[in-house]
Parts: sequence; structure tokens; C-alpha cells
Amino acid sequence: MDVFEAIHRRRTIRAYLPEPVARDVLEHVLWAAVQAPTPPVSGPSPWKICVIEGAERVAAYGARAKAYAYDHQPAGQRWEWTERPDFKVFWNAPAVVLFCGRSGNPESPFDCCRAAQNMLIAAHGAGLGTCWVGAPIPWLTSPGVADEVGIPAGYEASVAVLVGYGAEQPAGQPRPRPEIVWCAPDGCT
Repeated sequence: MDVFEAIHRRRTIRAYLPEPVARDVLEHVLWAAVQAPTPPVSGPSPWKICVIEGAERVAAYGARAKAYAYDHQPAGQRWEWTERPDFKVFWNAPAVVLFCGRSGNPESPFDCCRAAQNMLIAAHGAGLGTCWVGAPIPWLTSPGVADEVGIPAGYEASVAVLVGYGAEQPAGQPRPRPEIVWCAPDGCT
């Protein structure tokens, strides 16, 4: 599968088979992830990656993340998903990959996003399903959780990506060609 085919065919997967993903497969995909370019300010170690394995463990963390989000909703905003009994933060995935950026580096969230996007494409090319989830980030960045899930001191979770073998393959809808404003030497059109 070439890169353009992978980009156009990759879909978000929210149903996973229970089988775990072999570590060598995850390592291969994560090696591709960290090929993402970063600016010099981010230094040689712009991120740390933590992998949480085991469907039961992942599901238990998901329940805790959902409860935390319910209890810590922003003022004047309701996260309705926190009240849905059937909503699962981690969609029964057998593994979660956390991209953790260096604390205090304003580029860290962007560095993590670039690496995570590489991971999504690489995982699809390797026959894996993925889903980028934001729901657990408030819990993952709450006091004490970083130690529990293996995030090193000086780093914080920026991106959480579910990974596993998809139990579904949504057809998806290709996006239309974008409107592009071209700014050439003679003006913008």
C-alpha cells in the first residue's frame, strides 16, 4: 500500500478484536511515528511514548477517565458522553499509545500530533485499526495518573491513540477537494 492509498483509506476504528497486537508490530509502527520532524527547540527527545496493554486494564482506565471527566466538566459545558452508560472511552481496544510531550515546551503538543499522525498512517499500512481519542486527556494529566501509567517525570500526555485489529472497517466518505487560496508573486486568488 503506498502512502496516498493509506491516507485516503484510513478510517477511525471504534470496534476491536480482543487479540493483542504483538510488540514487534507496535514497535515497527512507533518507529515510523517518531520519524515526524520537530523544530530545534524541541531537542533530541521531544516526546516519550507509553503503551498501555491489555483489554481489561485499558477498559478499567477508560472507566476511570470517564468518571473523572464527568466530575471535572468545564463550567457551563456538559460532556454528554460522560452520561451515556454505553460510552467507552477506549472502545474495547487492546492497547493505547500515549504520546507525551516535554512539560514547558510550547511545541510539545504539536510534536506529539505530528508523531501520532504518522502512527495512524503506519498502523493502517500494517493492517491495524486506530482511533485518536481526546476524552482521556483530562484524566491522564490529573495528579498521580502519570506515574500509574508510566509517563516519565517532566512529560505529560498530549495524544492518546487506540490500536488493535479492527472488528469493523467503516467505508467512510472521502472529503471533497479543498478550497485553496493561491498567493503567487502577482497576488492571491
